[in-house]
Amino acid sequence: MRFAPIAASVALFVCIACGGQRADSDRASLDDASRAYVRLVLALGERDSDSLDSYHGPAEWRAQAQREHTPLANLRSAAVALADSLKTERTAAGTDEDARRRAFLIRQLGAVASRIDILQGARPSFDEEARLLFGLDPRASDAGGEPNPGAAVRTELDRLLPGRGDLATRYAAFDRQFLVPPDRLPAVLSRAIEGCRAATREHVALPDGERVQLDYVRDLPWSAFTRYEGRFVSRVQVNVALPLTVDRTLDLACHEAYPGHHTIAALLDARFGARRPEFLIQPQFSPQSALHEAGASIAPELAFPGATRTAFERDELFPLAGLDASGAARHVAIGRLVDCLTGIEASVARRYLDGALDFPRAAAALEHDALMPSADATLKFVNQFRSYAATYTIGRDALAQVVAGDWSAYLRAVQDPTQMLPSPAGK
Repeated sequence: MRFAPIAASVALFVCIACGGQRADSDRASLDDASRAYVRLVLALGERDSDSLDSYHGPAEWRAQAQREHTPLANLRSAAVALADSLKTERTAAGTDEDARRRAFLIRQLGAVASRIDILQGARPSFDEEARLLFGLDPRASDAGGEPNPGAAVRTELDRLLPGRGDLATRYAAFDRQFLVPPDRLPAVLSRAIEGCRAATREHVALPDGERVQLDYVRDLPWSAFTRYEGRFVSRVQVNVALPLTVDRTLDLACHEAYPGHHTIAALLDARFGARRPEFLIQPQFSPQSALHEAGASIAPELAFPGATRTAFERDELFPLAGLDASGAARHVAIGRLVDCLTGIEASVARRYLDGALDFPRAAAALEHDALMPSADATLKFVNQFRSYAATYTIGRDALAQVVAGDWSAYLRAVQDPTQMLPSPAGK
């Protein structure tokens, strides 16, 4: 079947919207808009592969985008026109679900237009970019914070990691003791995924036939990346060029698979399928991605709260890694403290992108203040994906306040991508 070009598809929807459709046709009008939105994101992905996270819709739609290779300026105009027509229809009769769906599409299209602006040379501040692309407010996360965030954590780490050298040096030496040998990583990661899946199934009815496929790669800008392929299957690429400790392996398994990215995508597919075309695609730089990334980032603490994490790593993962399990409790405890320094990562990323820090000084700040073992790799990621770093930190903290370790609250949040992430501390 031959589909209309992108601009014509958007123009057709705008014509329908301006025709004053009422409640009985409002949903059909939204379906037209959502299909036009999907084609816009596919077309953007052809111009910039980083802008497309995943797509599991009709192959013909992707082929159309490949054939047309629409210029970025045309795509931006189409995105703005589609969003404007949806804003005009806000007063149309319809259900609350229709209103949320319309607002979701407007937000997503706004992010598409802003991403195109950046691709064409715009350089908003970190805070403004995080707001435009992800709907996040980094300034709210700073309000009421301690004057020296992480100072108390570093004091406790200083006590737990005695010895010569500064804290960053001592932590790096400690961390290296728990690296998973490369030849043992497949076994350790597979068992970690099994454990995350079992913990998730105690609270979540996963779709029949869902599964995760693992690929081990190099030269990935991420430590791992999950692409949902449809039919409840996700492919997880793991970057073996970045060494993983036992604790970070469990983090990765929960984040990428259960109850993180794979689980979120499979649950959305089971709930909506092709009935809601807008969920056949996920643009990388969007409020939807911020919600998914925040959900995946709190997934490890949800699946393995408190002492259950230590027990699983000690009894299951340490033996598979060939490491002395007597160090598991200390490894996990120090890992949780270092996790509390992620706010520093967002601060350094902000100052780096805003020009207040050059690469060497930003890397030094990440190593010294955030105790990050792969600071150069992190900054290269920031170079490529810019304010996306805010989704792991500011977005995670915002969602964690709402979920508060409760599975029901987590499922309500991640299964309704039409909702916005709340501002931290209710701001």
